[in-house]
Amino acid sequence: MADSERPVHEVLAQAVERYVAGDLVAAVPLLQEVVRREPTNAIAAHQLGLIAFQAGAVPEAAALIEQAIAADPSDPEYHNNLGVVRNAQGDRAKARAAFERASTLKPDYAQALNNLGSVQEAEGDLDAAIASYRRALEIDPGFVEARDNIDLAVGKAVPQWHFPMMQDTPRNDAYARALARAAPGKRVLDIGTGAGLLAMMAARAGAASVDTCEAVPQIAARAQAVIAHNKLADRITAHAKRSTDLALPQRAEVLVTETFASGVLSEHVLPTLEHARANLLTPDAVIIPRAASARGYLVGGPALEAQFFAFETAGFDLSPFNAMAPRKIGMHIDRVPHAVLSDDFELLGFDLMQPRFAAERREIAVTATAAGRCIGVAQWLWLLLDAETEYDNRPRPDAGANGWMHVLYRFAEPIELTVGQTVRLIAAHNRTAMTVALAP
Repeated sequence: MADSERPVHEVLAQAVERYVAGDLVAAVPLLQEVVRREPTNAIAAHQLGLIAFQAGAVPEAAALIEQAIAADPSDPEYHNNLGVVRNAQGDRAKARAAFERASTLKPDYAQALNNLGSVQEAEGDLDAAIASYRRALEIDPGFVEARDNIDLAVGKAVPQWHFPMMQDTPRNDAYARALARAAPGKRVLDIGTGAGLLAMMAARAGAASVDTCEAVPQIAARAQAVIAHNKLADRITAHAKRSTDLALPQRAEVLVTETFASGVLSEHVLPTLEHARANLLTPDAVIIPRAASARGYLVGGPALEAQFFAFETAGFDLSPFNAMAPRKIGMHIDRVPHAVLSDDFELLGFDLMQPRFAAERREIAVTATAAGRCIGVAQWLWLLLDAETEYDNRPRPDAGANGWMHVLYRFAEPIELTVGQTVRLIAAHNRTAMTVALAP
């Protein structure tokens, strides 16, 4: 019997059977026959839409799935799949509306919630995206895609280094001592709230008032929760904005900040301090820390070299691949065995009490104190909190939790050093980043 003579439900059943078996060549004409005879058959139109989407015919897929929705608007799967198609077309607004409709029709539809989170994240609404991913995982704790998505989204808002930084006891003690001396009775501004730790230290030290600001909304919200949890909400005003957008009722007498990158400058600390000095601080304000520098030593050793250079391996010379290696790498150098080939030296230093900071370039002569194969310069952060307190994260075998990594400035090729040999370096910064290289 010809398909056109068979009952529609039989043709549809066979079409679905062929589709499930992966035989799309046989399924398509059967589904088309169903739609020809019953244009309002939602199942057939939806199935044809999925096949069209798999074939790359995205506009056709959208039209067919919309046809299915017109016939049966109550099926959440149709709306979810229309959202997938609209997202592929780049129409995020329509995709979001479709995913929202699917999750309204079926509140425990984890796939639709995960898809909705992906669109919200692409639109820049990270809070809503995280909430959608979290809801999907509450429904299905084993949903791998949702788990990966929420971890990536949270990582965008709150990079993992926040956690070891908060547990860095030497750093915390250094800031606490400096604030205990500077904050009592003073108006304090904390730039870069994070979890609110420095703001709470200032309040505990007896500050007259504490204002703290955080540019990342998700972190600012968590900081407010932390501050409230520690019963300090009445003494600390948290602002979910950049310091450059901040207006204070009175200028602050103390500024405290830890907006330093592992490479010192990459979090724009110098422009931030310039703006604060001009707009938010009294002329005689205390700044904590009052000075910072990038310090380093010449470094080598087989274990460290193997991280960044390829030479002969398995009987082949791979050295041409070295041209692809980065010349600046953030890492915890103290976790890799290495050889220290010079005394410590300062690469670049910054008096943070100054009102302006100019770009700088300097040449440094370093004397090798040990013979060996040198692959570059290991750099760390040094801070002078006040006249009595210093902090640094120099690589040490017994180093504990530390959010700041070290930076390895890798030479193009290793150099063999003898004791007493002079290595000439160029260190430069443009106010927001720095570099170190061998001088010509």
